[in-house]
Amino acid sequence: MFARYEKEAYQFLAVYRFLSYALAVMFTQVGQSPLLAPRISEPQIIIILIALGIYTVLKVFSPLRWREKSVMTYLTLAVDFSLAMLLVVYTGGLNSAFLLYSLTPIMSAALFFEERTALTLASLATLLLSLTHLAPSLTGRFAPITQDLNLTLLIIYALFCFVSASVPYRINLNIRRRIEMEATIEERRRIARELHDGVAQSLGYLNLKTKLVSDFVSSQNTAKALTELDDIRKIVMDTYEDIRESIDQLSTEIRNLPIVPALANYIREFGNSSGLKMRFDYPRHFPALSPVAELQLLRIAQEALTNVRRHAQAAEVEVKLENDKEAVELLVKDNGQGFILGDLEEKHPGYHGLNIVKERAEMLGGTLDISTAPGEGTALMVRLPLDKVRL
Repeated sequence: MFARYEKEAYQFLAVYRFLSYALAVMFTQVGQSPLLAPRISEPQIIIILIALGIYTVLKVFSPLRWREKSVMTYLTLAVDFSLAMLLVVYTGGLNSAFLLYSLTPIMSAALFFEERTALTLASLATLLLSLTHLAPSLTGRFAPITQDLNLTLLIIYALFCFVSASVPYRINLNIRRRIEMEATIEERRRIARELHDGVAQSLGYLNLKTKLVSDFVSSQNTAKALTELDDIRKIVMDTYEDIRESIDQLSTEIRNLPIVPALANYIREFGNSSGLKMRFDYPRHFPALSPVAELQLLRIAQEALTNVRRHAQAAEVEVKLENDKEAVELLVKDNGQGFILGDLEEKHPGYHGLNIVKERAEMLGGTLDISTAPGEGTALMVRLPLDKVRL
């Protein structure tokens, strides 16, 4: 399944290919067009148009997975560029009817590859046409650069090449930076809230406990002092585990992996550290999500698993990713002690993690559903609409 960006980019390129091809047909077939080399006969131009039409259809209806950035994608781009430039040179250079069509591989590079790749193609195209008309005596087929409007055409063509190579990449870069900045600000707010609800409350509770210990020691009540010290030790260990899990979560984000391998790595490490038996199921073809959606979905899974470790007293946990045409779903299910869902708001703030999960899901336009009962475990289901989280 192609991501939304890829689909829209392919649609734009398809429309541009067909329009530029139609213009080339019009320029070569309507009246006596000057946009052809004088040595090209009518049968030759018909053969070129038929071959280019077939090639255009093949390019439109057999797109590659450009995001993979494999050797094949670069090779396909190079072949497309080479054929486009050979076509322009063979049919008259700056006087060719296929100048607009030759911009297609440059646009493809700008939309799907790095900016330097698109700029390299733009430079090569400009250089090739410049050499073609600067040294017409080598071939005898092209008008000199100083003749008619050739210099003006070269400047305009070069301008279009570099604009086509730079503008799409710059627009995408600015959009991505804005999204990342907004996501960073929101993530900082959530981390501050989690610290307040977790570590800050634990430290406040420890402060009360140490005061009790001090009072018991002053009154020489050693037994109660030791009991309180045991409670303090447990709270310190729980807080330590919370901080370590937070560090593990941030480390998982820094790896910058797609959601499926990132979640698989975290689940494996979580199982090793917690001693829980983990199972992770996911579809063979899972849609590519936006970076913000992947990050939030990963954090939802991490928070849900943290709640299982803290409260569920479970032995086994199942994590499952699913998707259909409308949504992606994340299921975290344990075989622990469960609880009464109606009593959730009355519990100690240690259950604040489920509120965080709900907030994250709602931020992406999704929903959270919890199914649980005492002694029957807990199933947490997050459903996110595909049109809001897909790349």
